[in-house]
This record gives sequence, structure tokens and C-alpha cells, in this order.
Amino acid sequence: MPRYVAQRIRFQNGERHSVLQVPYGLPVHEVTLYLGRFRKKGRAANTIHFVCTALALLYRELSSAQVSLVQRLSNGRFLSLSELDRLAAATQYRFEDLEEEESEVQRSQNVVSLNRIAMRRRSKDDHRQPVDVQTQASRVRYIADFLDFISAYVGESLPPQSRRELREDTARALSAFRQHIPRVSRRAKIGARIGLTEEEQTRLVEVVRPDSPDNPWKRPFIRSRNQLIVLLLLATGMRRGELLGLQVRDILPNQPKLRIVRRADASQDLRTKQPGTKTSDREIELIPSIARALHMYLQERRTIRAARLIPQVFVSDDGKALSESSIEKIFRQLSVACPDLSVKLTSHVMRHTWNERFSEIADAMGLSEVVEERARNTQQGWAENSKTGATYTRRHSAKKGQEIALKLQEKLDAARSQ
Repeated sequence: MPRYVAQRIRFQNGERHSVLQVPYGLPVHEVTLYLGRFRKKGRAANTIHFVCTALALLYRELSSAQVSLVQRLSNGRFLSLSELDRLAAATQYRFEDLEEEESEVQRSQNVVSLNRIAMRRRSKDDHRQPVDVQTQASRVRYIADFLDFISAYVGESLPPQSRRELREDTARALSAFRQHIPRVSRRAKIGARIGLTEEEQTRLVEVVRPDSPDNPWKRPFIRSRNQLIVLLLLATGMRRGELLGLQVRDILPNQPKLRIVRRADASQDLRTKQPGTKTSDREIELIPSIARALHMYLQERRTIRAARLIPQVFVSDDGKALSESSIEKIFRQLSVACPDLSVKLTSHVMRHTWNERFSEIADAMGLSEVVEERARNTQQGWAENSKTGATYTRRHSAKKGQEIALKLQEKLDAARSQ
């Protein structure tokens, strides 16, 4: 059975795109046409790649059922309801090898060459792990939209009567298929991601000290670099992509400040999967001690010859820019070193932690909710009237709610005792 995979590509001008292909084979033509529509609309490279992985799932399921989609449509027939039901069921589960690891695509004189292709190999057990409902819902929507597109595309070559029948058959089948889109509940708050408590944050900061006996890393450069990564995430609340997108020129030389800048499809970023900045450009001020730690790291970084050739701040000890998977690995290793934390440790938990500490300090300063919200939005690069902060302050909001609820009960109890 062909192993369709979503392949990231990077052109020499820095633009990123994705294609669906069998490893070492040509991209699937109709999928390339479909994804081209997203590219023309300026959609983010990561969005296009997600769509491509959803279509990799579609083509694997069709291949498993020995169905040639284009051939079926060319005969004037759409997928059956039972085939669509099986496809909808497959969208619920993880397929860890739907995409290939980072590789380069260079464009030179209209010739595209593929190299350094490495498939992810996972155990069969991974294939039955469920995805979250948001992912499942998005998969079904994109697959339905693609099937509608390809049906109309192939239908243009059919006689008028066959084209009309295919269009009607497609509309009925996709209406039934879209019924499988799960509802994403906005009420399920129990178990939602929260930040670290103050005690857990203190413990984490102690573990990442370069001289800590619990520090999970061996080499001095890695210890100092990873400590700085954790401190910056906790101190600024920036996203993982923003951290990895930092360039040396973003660190102001004579001021304790750094800049967060959006650089989509940057040609000087050689990573095939470029870490993205979702929020607005902004300046972040640092306390002197953290600013000094950052500048000391930059001095140490300059001793790595290969690192001098790239602009990214955070590099491996061989001078290559860190990837998102590198950050994930760092926090997996920290999770092992800090086994008693109440949450699963990730870089995004650092962002939740920053927002919770921000709310606690705002309360201590007596700031009004309006002033606190605007201040948070400015620091996080959100729009002035954004309500995104509510996502990151669940523990703080719950604590305030509990305090008010207990006072209400105390008042009720006092009245009952009279």
C-alpha cells in the first residue's frame, strides 16, 4: 500500500510550502492544485501543512480500500456512504508518520530536487491514539472541502448529464460526511491546561541552574542555553515559535530589551519548518540580571564558528538553529528531572505560568480588570481588546471565584445561625 506523506518544502527565496507524495515519488497532482489555492491566499505555511497531513490520511484510507479517487470520479461516481463513514472514523486517531521529518527542497533553474528524506517510524500502537476534537473537526472539514473541489474539477471533463449526476451525488454524500464533524465544546474546562504553581516554578528554576545536581544535561553550553530558554519563557510569556525566531539583531545591545518580530518565509532561516510568530511585533523589557544572562550566552555562542553564520539566537552546540522538536525534547527531559509537577511540562505551560503570575501581581498592585487586560495584551502582542488572556488565567480566575463563593457561603451560614 502506498505510504502517502505530507512533505514540507523550502524554496531558495525562503517560501515554505507542502506537497503530498509517496516517499521518493512525485507529488500528487490534484492535491498540489488544491493546496495552491491556500498558497495564493497567503495562508500560513503551518496551516497548509496541516491540510496536507489531513489529505495524506484521506489518500491512505482510499489506498487501503483500493479506491482510485480520480478514476472513480472519472466514471461519474462519488465515494459511497460506507467509505466516507470509514474515513470519518479514521480522522479520530493519530497517525504519527503522516508527515516526513524536515528536508530541503531547493529551486534552481526551474528544477526541484528532493533530498535528505527521513520517514518517522512509529509503533502500530500509536495509530490508535485519539486526537483532540478540534483536530478531528478540522480534518473532516478540510477533507470534505477537498473532495468537493476534486469532484468539480474532474466533473468538468464529463458529459453534461454525468456531470450533473456527479454533482448531486457529491452534494448528498458530503452533507452526510459533514455530519461527522464533532462539536467542540466551550464548556469543558476541567482538565484544561494551566500553569505551574509558585512552588513548582521555583523548583523548575532550581533544576535548570547550571550547577544543580538535578540538571539533566551534561555539557556546559547546553546547560547555560537551556537555563536561559526556561528563564526567558517564564520572564516574558513568549511563545515557542517567538523564542526560536529571535535573531541576534533583536537583542538591543545597550538596553535591557529584546524585540519580537514577525518574519514569515524568511530567506535567512534555513529551517524547513520555520517557527512562526502569531502575535504582533513588540519590544519586551528585561530586568538587568536576565539581560546580562542573555548577553553572556551570546558571547558563549560566538565561540561556535558555525553559529556565527546564522542569525538565530538559540543554536545547538554544532551551530545549527534549534527546531521546535528540540524545544519539545528539552521539556521532556525536564519533566523527567521534575517528576512531581502537577501538570505535563511543555514550553506552552511556561506561557500559562507567566499569565498566572501576571494576574497575581496585578491583583497585588490593585489594578482594575480593564487596565490589567490592556497591559497583558500589550505584553503578549494581542489586539488591545483581545479576550485571549482568559485562556491563560484559568487557575487564577478559578481561585478568585472560589474565594467569592466561600464568602457567599459564610454570609449564608451567618444568616442561618442568627
